[in-house]
Amino acid sequence: MKTYLPLFFLILILMGCDTKGTEQQNIIISKVHYKPNSKVIDTLWVSQNDSAVFSQKEVMSGNPGQRPKPVTIYELKVPKDGVYYFIYNNLGKLVLEGRYDSEYTYEGQLYKQGNFYNSKTYKYRDNGKLTSVHYMEDGRNLKTEVYDRKERLKEIRYIDKKSETTTKVEIYENGEVKKTRVYTSFDNYYTVPGATST
Repeated sequence: MKTYLPLFFLILILMGCDTKGTEQQNIIISKVHYKPNSKVIDTLWVSQNDSAVFSQKEVMSGNPGQRPKPVTIYELKVPKDGVYYFIYNNLGKLVLEGRYDSEYTYEGQLYKQGNFYNSKTYKYRDNGKLTSVHYMEDGRNLKTEVYDRKERLKEIRYIDKKSETTTKVEIYENGEVKKTRVYTSFDNYYTVPGATST
């Protein structure tokens, strides 16, 4: 029975089961999905701790007035143009999804730096619970969803893509919009009770 135990834990990890005794830092979930009847790569599922896919750098980061803390930065070694990525962290949590483009045109302007111009970024608390999902469209901030400690939607902040200013904030309670703040300038807004998103 002892010889089958490591295999059993490996199967549980691959099936996505919660195995608290398993070393989560070693999960590598990189895989490739091909379009049907094609050899063209459509989507990639990749893990940040897969050294074949990502390089890692340690940098010091912190806000002014705070003590800098070491942070690990992950960079794709050879990103694939036009491919939709699902990127997971070392704990198997989705941290970014989106299409990678080596060049991108927005309103007639050509951007030649490769990036995820249309993407979603996921952030988590130390306990693994989702805190926010940030949306990018055409390389610009579009909106941010914020979640409470029970992973219930708390608010959605909408951002004007050109000016990068907040246009409105929807505040949720029990899954429904309780009120909406509509911004007329940077720090001025009026409140609409129970308004829904458009």
